[in-house]
Amino acid sequence: MADTIMQILMWAIPSGGIGAAISWFCSKKIRNAKMAKEIHDIYKTMYDDVSVLVIKLQKENEKLNTKVDELSKENERTRRSLNRLCRAIEAIQLCSHRSSCPVRSELSLTEDDDKRREGAKRTSNGQHRNRDQMDGGGKDTDVDSGDGDPDGKPP
Repeated sequence: MADTIMQILMWAIPSGGIGAAISWFCSKKIRNAKMAKEIHDIYKTMYDDVSVLVIKLQKENEKLNTKVDELSKENERTRRSLNRLCRAIEAIQLCSHRSSCPVRSELSLTEDDDKRREGAKRTSNGQHRNRDQMDGGGKDTDVDSGDGDPDGKPP
């Protein structure tokens, strides 16, 4: 009977069957180890890429923060200057010479008046005009140059 069992085992499991089963079992472990290593390498590469990107973004953030600080300081200076200007304008009301003050007449101009004055001072190509071009060439003025010259131009 032992002989018969041995023959059945030899027929059911050929001589290389046990070796193949062992090698299949080992190769499965090797495949799992290789997959785990590949996954680990992928995560490591992603981590390195993210680290480089984060460092780059931190440097850009520092640059932007310095620019924001500079702009904040400039904004503070502008606000202080504006406050001083407002106090000066309010002080004009207390001035005893306010009726003949040239600053008061400048402050009373509207935006449209200011644009018209600016447009009159510049030619079409953006260059300033000469004084003669702005006031009509010195004609029709009642200003004497002092040397008996009636056109009002300086000597």
